[in-house]
Amino acid sequence: MSNIRTNYEKWYESDEFYWGTDPADFCDELIALCPPSKEKKVLDIGCGEGKDAVYMAQKGYSVSAFDLTENGIKKTLRLAKEKGVEINEYVDDINTFETEEKFDIVYSTGTIQYLFEKNKKEFFEKIERITKKGGFVFFNVFVDKPFLELPPDWDIEEKMWNPGELFTYLPNWKIHRIDEVIFEDNSCGVPHYHCMDTIICERII
Repeated sequence: MSNIRTNYEKWYESDEFYWGTDPADFCDELIALCPPSKEKKVLDIGCGEGKDAVYMAQKGYSVSAFDLTENGIKKTLRLAKEKGVEINEYVDDINTFETEEKFDIVYSTGTIQYLFEKNKKEFFEKIERITKKGGFVFFNVFVDKPFLELPPDWDIEEKMWNPGELFTYLPNWKIHRIDEVIFEDNSCGVPHYHCMDTIICERII
């Protein structure tokens, strides 16, 4: 891309998968809530190198996935081919993406903190428009805790959210999981801690 706004463009250059290829645990939570079929559509917002999107396609969903990094999308395509599935993968920006499709599952992990402050309200209004009635969303976001240091691989445009802030944008949804956890991470080879807020909810109106 002509305007590199994330270090992940560089970090995804290697042949190795930065985040590995094992899917996140939350994928199975969503599968249990919304059993897969080819008629059911999934959107992965900020898919990185595609490990979760590919897993959902393997399970039988029709999957679309985008990321800001061209190298991430290249790795997503590579992993999909290795696993024998097809995904609609493309480069796009969480702040400006548009789609006319409606989805049974919309999720984003480790990406919401790239939303600009001015775009947060519009983003969640968009999420409500593109999620089918009876559909599910999963979001998590890193939140600020004064006793935790900034992670060593904190990216150029990432911004910490306030504890509980994520939950205020989904007041009319049925909550299936909501939590805040502190966990140790070693993604950049340096052990560090994150605090993360997570929500799984269902659009019922």
